[in-house]
Parts: sequence; structure tokens; C-alpha cells
Amino acid sequence: MKKVMISLLAGASVLALVACAPKRYERQSKPKTATSSAVKKEKKDTGQKHYQEVLERYAKYDTALKNGDKAGLFAELGKSPAGSEENIYLDALERLGTPVTFQYAFTDLNQDGVDELLVSNQYTGNKQYVSAIYYLKGQKAELLHTAYTAAVGGYRSSLDVFDNGQIVYATWQSVNPEMELTLYSLGKGEAKEEKKATIQIGGDQTAEQALGMSAKKLDLTKLDWKNFDGTGDSKSTAKAEEKKSGSFQVQVSVADLRIRKEPSTSASSAGMIAKGTHTITETVEADGHTWGKLESGQGWIALDFTTRVDGNADPAPAKTSTEMNLDEIKAGNFSSVAGVWKNKYGTSIEFDAQGIVKVNGSAVNGVQFSGFYFKEGNLHGVSRMPGATNETPILFIPSREGGSESIYWSKSDATNGNDLYYRVD
Repeated sequence: MKKVMISLLAGASVLALVACAPKRYERQSKPKTATSSAVKKEKKDTGQKHYQEVLERYAKYDTALKNGDKAGLFAELGKSPAGSEENIYLDALERLGTPVTFQYAFTDLNQDGVDELLVSNQYTGNKQYVSAIYYLKGQKAELLHTAYTAAVGGYRSSLDVFDNGQIVYATWQSVNPEMELTLYSLGKGEAKEEKKATIQIGGDQTAEQALGMSAKKLDLTKLDWKNFDGTGDSKSTAKAEEKKSGSFQVQVSVADLRIRKEPSTSASSAGMIAKGTHTITETVEADGHTWGKLESGQGWIALDFTTRVDGNADPAPAKTSTEMNLDEIKAGNFSSVAGVWKNKYGTSIEFDAQGIVKVNGSAVNGVQFSGFYFKEGNLHGVSRMPGATNETPILFIPSREGGSESIYWSKSDATNGNDLYYRVD
């Protein structure tokens, strides 16, 4: 009996060991799980650090422009290549006295894992506009283009970004009804020019239609905009442009100036405005144009393609200390600019009391001038050479702050100084 009991106890012990073994093995073999505090999520490098030099430059531009520090601004611009598009843009802001509140945002436009840098300073009608786009070429920030209004010559440009990463760059002249479009796509370290097109400003065809695009414009208000002083949040701080009131009259001389229901090139059309004199009750800057609200209630027109009636025109400066008399020139008397004027390339134009009489030393007769109006202390107009079908903008700029008086005469952008003529005789 004793032997039987010993055998039963031994068997029970073996069964107990067998029964416990799987549980013990399961506990020992269960992998250790790291706690959440021990897990470190690695942040993806999207290349933002390579834009630091650009951000530092704009921070200095922002400070100088806000403080009216012209010397400081040009000292900073002097560190970059002369005539660069960035320099021209900042120079135009300073000359025009444009209010500055620079902001920037990073976004991966082409979804390649590398961010692009957008800079903004244009706030109009609760919309935020892109003023400059930078992308990375390797580890170096490259400027695609800037969008701005030139200080002289009527040159303008704009940048539109679309939700598929494409970019439309547009350029135009305030005296020319055509807008030149270029479609870009961003690749790995490159900006590829996809297509070009030309549309009529105020016409029925949109940029997207002309370029064969189906994408929609990127909602810029959803980007994480920041100020260059380190402030800013995840929402755009775009502000509506203050509208200026006060009635005046303008003369419409073109037959294809479109009326818009709102002050925007993308607003619905309300037909064409008739030639003649029209009363404007308020103005607003939007989409690169100065828009005027019609007293008739029909809508808005782009005032760039009109002439302000003399009786309500801005007062023109009297005869300047350098003898350029804008009142006389507007009346057809060019005596105050008689003589030879040259640009930086040595191209010359010569005036007598009647107007231009020589170009590069060769006599010309019958150069016609028209469309004169005053703006920002300068005299704007157009000229037409004998037998020519196209008009060429001309701008008379009196001396300011000890500088030299000059004449702009070209169809291209004059802000880099190439088409500014200075008196030599």
C-alpha cells in the first residue's frame, strides 16, 4: 500500500510539472514590449534647413522696409547678384512704398518628400497671394520667380499654385491687353517649363483653359504661414485691402474692356463697357490691377486701361529743379527734355520741342505721343514710331532726392535700369 501511494504521488508530481510547463514557456518566450516613452519617432527631413539663408535675407528685408531703412535695404541687396529677380522685386517694393508684412510657408508642392518655400506679401480681398517661390536644387535654394508690380514701365507679374503642384507664372504690361503665361512643374531638384500661352486680359479665356489645365488653385489659407519675426500660427493672416472712396471720372478709349462683378480677373463678366467717360466711386488693388467701381452699379473695371479725366487727375508736379516740366510735356511741348538721352548700353534718343527726332543718331519724323496721365509723380504715356502698328510705353521721371531725372522707353520691364535713359546733352 505504501508503495502504491508513493507511485501515485510521483505520478501526480509529473502531471503537475507537465501542466505548468507550457505556461512557464509562454511567459518566458513572450517578447518584451517597449514602453511608449522609450519609442522615439524620427522626424522626416524635408529639406527646410536648406532655406535658412533665404529666410534670414527676408527677415532683414522685412525689418528694413518696415522701418523705412533704405540704406539698410540696399546694403543687404548689394550682397546678392545685381539685377537678380529677388533684387528687382525688393527694389520695386521700396520704390512704390508698398506696405510690407512678409510671411512664409513650407509645403511639398510636388509630393516628392522635399518642401518648397513660398513667400507672401500681397493681401487683397481676403486672399493671400504668392510673391516668390523657392525650391531645392540639391541642397541649395533656387528662386523660380517673383510676383510684383514694377516701379516704372507698367510691368506686372503673378504666381498661381495649383493642387497638383503645377505653377502658372504670368507677366503683362499695364498698357498691353495681352498676358503671357508659363506653366511649370517641379521635379527632383528642377523646375520644368511645360507650356506657354497668351491670353487677352479681361477676355473669356482663363489661364487654365489656355494651358489645358484641369487642376484647381491651391487653398493658400490652409498653409502654415509664419511671420519673419517668428510669430504666426497655422492660419493665414490675410487681410482685406482697404477700399479707397472718392468719385472721379475716367476716359475709356478701348472697345474690349470687360466689366467684372467683383474686383478680380476671376470674377464673373458683366459685359463690355462702352467707350466714353465713366464715373468711378471707389478703388481697390487686386490681382495686379487697380479696379474702379462704376457709379452705374454695373460692376468693376481695371483702371490700368483707362485715362483719368484731366479735371479730376492727380496734381502733377510743377517744373522740377532739373528742368523736366511734366505739364509742358503732357501738353505736347518737349522743350524741357530737348537734347540727347542714353541708356546703359549706349542706345540714344534725341528730343526737340516737338518730340523724338533721332534714335541712335538716325533722324525720325512723325513720332506720335498719346494717353498721357500722371501717376505717383511721374508722367505716363505711349509713343508710336512712323509706320508702326504697336505702341511703346514711355515714362518721364523727374529727379527725386538728389537723383537723376530719366526717361523710360521700352516694351520690357525697366526696373533693372536697362531701358532707362539719362540726359547726356
